[in-house]
Amino acid sequence: MINDLNRVLLMGYLGADAQTPQSDNGPVTFSVATTDRWVDEKKQKQTRTEWHNIVVFGNLRKYAAKLKKGDRVYIDGQLRSSKYDKTVGGETVTIYNHEIAVIQIERVAAKGEADTGNDD
Repeated sequence: MINDLNRVLLMGYLGADAQTPQSDNGPVTFSVATTDRWVDEKKQKQTRTEWHNIVVFGNLRKYAAKLKKGDRVYIDGQLRSSKYDKTVGGETVTIYNHEIAVIQIERVAAKGEADTGNDD
């Protein structure tokens, strides 16, 4: 029998400096952009950027706190989802949140050092 697996691998760029927690035990958070590039059937270049919410717990927090906007990072993590209800204009709406909880992280290149992978 094959065990269940919840694993996410990303390589992308920080959208802003990592945010450090107010408390010593809180997670470090930041967002990472990944961009898909392709040529459509009309030979037009297309791109689609996805933003991923990243949370870092435990011993990796100190390393993650040093990451800066534009750094290229490799992330190995697990997808975590949550939801909550919020009242907006007298109406209750459900808010869904998805984030990647980091298992392993590595800065691949500092801002300005990264190869974008474009062959333009």
